[in-house]
Amino acid sequence: MKPSKPMELIEQGRFLGEEFILWLWMRGLTEGGASGQESDLSSCFVDDAVMLQSEQGEVKEISLRKGNPAESREAFEAISRGMRPARAKLRVLAGDMEWVFTLQAAGLDMGGLKLPPTASKDPVGRITDRLFLLEEGAGHLERRFKRFLQLRVGDPSAMQEMLKAWVRSGLSGAVFADEDEVPWES
Repeated sequence: MKPSKPMELIEQGRFLGEEFILWLWMRGLTEGGASGQESDLSSCFVDDAVMLQSEQGEVKEISLRKGNPAESREAFEAISRGMRPARAKLRVLAGDMEWVFTLQAAGLDMGGLKLPPTASKDPVGRITDRLFLLEEGAGHLERRFKRFLQLRVGDPSAMQEMLKAWVRSGLSGAVFADEDEVPWES
């Protein structure tokens, strides 16, 4: 058996990143962005940019930006037609701190990271604070990924059914806690 090239391996595992972004998206709308772990009080939401891709159909890529694309009917329609998230801008909140970054599905790469502000005035203190904040922000995402993997490996068909049900509820406008506040029916 011929060993795979690194990019081929990334492509083979891309589905896991796509499902992880969908799971984060779902939890952001249905569970307040909770990680699912008792000790973690942070929240994670899909922010104002999502890119969906498909290998089939006439439209191969849709980029939804500005406003609230995570709650848009267009996003749920695209997902229901088989499009999958290739990239999403995420916002993590923990206490009074906030991290904003883009997560790529293919390699689970974080990009464009905006860290919470640092109080340090001296250069060494600022670097130390920023390294701590970088590690802290990545930790919030890692805990969610660990929980996602536990659920995914534990019962893959249940995970798939849960995501499908969430997309169906998004198409009907029932994905939100308060059904009177569906943004696309204003």
